[in-house]
Amino acid sequence: MVSTLRGRLLWSYIAVILAALLFIAITLFGFATVSGARLLSPLERLTAISRTNQRELLQLWELGADGEALQGLLFSTANQADVRVLVVDTSIQEIIFDTATDDNWIGEKLTGVQQPERLGLTNVARGSIFGTFIHPNGSRWLVFAEPNIALGRALIFYAQPEPTAGEFFREFFLQPLIIAGALALLLAILLAAVISRSVADPLRRMASAAEAIARGDYDQRVPQKGPGEVRRVAESFNSMAAQVKASQQAQRDFVANVSHDLKTPLTAISGWSQALLDGAADSPEDRDRAAQTIYDEADRMARMVNELLDLARLESGQIQITMQRVDLGEVLADVHRSLLPRAYARRIDLTLDAPAGLTVLGDPDRIVQIFTNLADNALAYTPSDGSVGLSARLNGDWVEGIVTDTGRGIPEEELPRVFERFYRLEKSRTRGEAGHGSGLGLAIVDELVAAHNGAIHVSSEVGRGSTFVVRLPKAPAAL
Repeated sequence: MVSTLRGRLLWSYIAVILAALLFIAITLFGFATVSGARLLSPLERLTAISRTNQRELLQLWELGADGEALQGLLFSTANQADVRVLVVDTSIQEIIFDTATDDNWIGEKLTGVQQPERLGLTNVARGSIFGTFIHPNGSRWLVFAEPNIALGRALIFYAQPEPTAGEFFREFFLQPLIIAGALALLLAILLAAVISRSVADPLRRMASAAEAIARGDYDQRVPQKGPGEVRRVAESFNSMAAQVKASQQAQRDFVANVSHDLKTPLTAISGWSQALLDGAADSPEDRDRAAQTIYDEADRMARMVNELLDLARLESGQIQITMQRVDLGEVLADVHRSLLPRAYARRIDLTLDAPAGLTVLGDPDRIVQIFTNLADNALAYTPSDGSVGLSARLNGDWVEGIVTDTGRGIPEEELPRVFERFYRLEKSRTRGEAGHGSGLGLAIVDELVAAHNGAIHVSSEVGRGSTFVVRLPKAPAAL
C-alpha cells in the first residue's frame, strides 16, 4: 500500500489515465472492426499506385512498346509498391496476368468485388472498380482498377491483403496512444509532484507544530496557505493550539488558585488551633472566637471541595439532569425567600418580578442552584443600600430568568472571563463578603445552563451594575 500523499496522488492519476486510454483503445478497436474506415487508407494507396502506373503505361503505349515491356512495368510496380497486379479480361471476367509467382490466379474469375458503403474515396474515374475481393480460398483482398485506353478491354487490378482490425489498429492508433499515454503519465507525475507538495508541505508543518506542542511549546502556529481544505485544517489546528494553550493555562491557574484558596483557611485553622493548644486563647471570648473561626474556615473548605466535585462531575457528564416541568416563577420566589434575610441584614433591596405560569424543562434542584448562585453572587458584589432584582419573562420558545444588581459592575474586557473557574473581579482588592466566594459559582452556573440546553448572557457597566440573563427551553403545553 502507498502511504504517502504524493504516492497516492500519483497512482490515482496514473490509474485514471490508464483507464481513459484503455477505454479509448477499446472504442477505436471497435471502430476499426465495424467501420470501413480501415479500408480507406489502403484503397487510397492503391489508387495512387494505379494513377502513377497508368501514366507510365500510357507513355509506353504511345511509344509503341510491346507486351513484354508492359509486363515488365507491371512486375516492377508490384515489387516496388509491394502489391499484387492482376490483368483481367473484362469480356470474360477472367484473370489473364498475375505478378504473383506463388498461388498464381491466371485463369480464375475476378468477380463480386464488394464496395464498402460511405467509404469516402474521392476523385475516382467513372468505371473504376474498388473494394474487397474474396478469393475462393477464403483470403480477402483490397482491389482497385481504372479503365485504361492502352489496354482496351483489359483492366489492371492492384491488390493487397485486406488489413484486419488488429493490423489497422496497430498501424494507425497504437503508436499515437503510446505516445499520448507516455506524455499523460509524465504530466501526471508533474501534477502529482506540484499538487502533493502544495498539500503535503502544510501538513508537514502541522505535524512539526503538533510535535512541538506535545513537547510543551503551546505558541506554535501554522500559516494558513495552500488549497481551501488545507487552509481550513490549518485554521482548525491553530484554533486547537490556542485552546490547548488556554486549557494548560487554566490548569495552572486552577492549581494555583486551589492551593491559594485552601492555604488561607488552613492557615487560619492552624493558627487558632495552635493558640488553643498553647493556652494563648485563655479567655472564654478568645476561645469562642477561635472555635468560630475554625468552624467558619472548615465550612468554607467543605463548600469549596463540594463545588469542585460538582464542577468536575458536570464537566465529565456524571451529573444526571432529570428533565421535568418547572415553574420558573416559583423557583425565583423560593430563591427570593431564602436570600431575603441576608439582603435585609446588608440593607440591600431584593425585589421579585416573576409571574406564574412560565414553565421550563429542567431539573428543579439544579435550576434552584443556578439562580441561587447568581443571586448570591449579586448580593456579594452589591454595596449596602443597593438593589438586586429577580425577574422572568417569555421570549419566543424560551423563558428567560434575569438577575440584576447595582453593584460595581464588570469591565468590558473582563466579561469573557466571568465564567472561568476561580475567576474573581479585582482579586487583589476583593475583601469582605465578596472575597469569601470560591470563584467557582459562575463556572458551575455556566455548566448547569449548558446541561439544560440553555444559554447565559451577561452585560455590565462599571459603576452601575450587571445583568445576567439565563435562557431555558419553554416546556411544551403537554408533556
